[in-house]
Amino acid sequence: MIKFINRTTFRVECESHDKFLFVSDVHFDSMKCDREMLTRHFDQAKKDKAKIFVFGDWFDLMQGKYDPRGNYSDLRPEYKSITYLDDVIEDSARYLAQYKEEIVFIGRGNHETSIEKRLHTSPLDRLAAIHNYNGGNVMIGGYSGWLIFNLMRSGKAAGQSKVHFHHGYGGNAPRSKGVLGVDIDQMQFPDANVIVRGHTHQKWHVPVVVDRINEKGTCYQQRIHHIRTGSYKKLGDRFAGWAVEKNFNTPTLGGWWLEIARRKLPERVEWKVWECE
Repeated sequence: MIKFINRTTFRVECESHDKFLFVSDVHFDSMKCDREMLTRHFDQAKKDKAKIFVFGDWFDLMQGKYDPRGNYSDLRPEYKSITYLDDVIEDSARYLAQYKEEIVFIGRGNHETSIEKRLHTSPLDRLAAIHNYNGGNVMIGGYSGWLIFNLMRSGKAAGQSKVHFHHGYGGNAPRSKGVLGVDIDQMQFPDANVIVRGHTHQKWHVPVVVDRINEKGTCYQQRIHHIRTGSYKKLGDRFAGWAVEKNFNTPTLGGWWLEIARRKLPERVEWKVWECE
């Protein structure tokens, strides 16, 4: 279903009306992760036979050495161990074992790259090694990259759509919520049909209609979907902590459902997007 092309590009083979769940910023090991909501959404994906894509920050992992954001009070009791990092990875593997058919892709976020830089190990690669050994098939991606969706018909590609993902950058964007980046991304990644961003824990969907012309000289309009994926980490009561000191906005929880479908020429492929609450 998903194939490795190179370290920044993956190919996804799918059929018309296949569904996908796009999420990011799960922060699974945080006390503030809304695991009840996460499980509800993942269970719905299993029921609908939807594939799950995580675009960074599956892990929180802020309570280890050298992380200035750490707060011992935010550590789950089961992780208060000398093998903290191992315990979180193994717990994640146990959780994801329920979704071997659904979870297909996890990209890096700033919380994963922080561990790589500070502790010289990749928690996502270690998670994938356990998960795939136990019968899963999850691919680990970078901080940004491409997903090329091939819409299959009778064993052949009948249409293609490109998704560009980037975990996100900058601050919490308290006024714009990051929407000002839409025009910049539209300019910088003109080949993308869907542009996915995370990191700020904000959540929105901005469709942009652009004019296109194909190799036959046919002019048409195409809808490009800009998606900010939200989070599963609650802010709490604003008593203290990194997010409180930085005065971050209250996050909007959940992700997005997407459905791909075949349509008539010239566009061939269209996406439907709706909120996962």
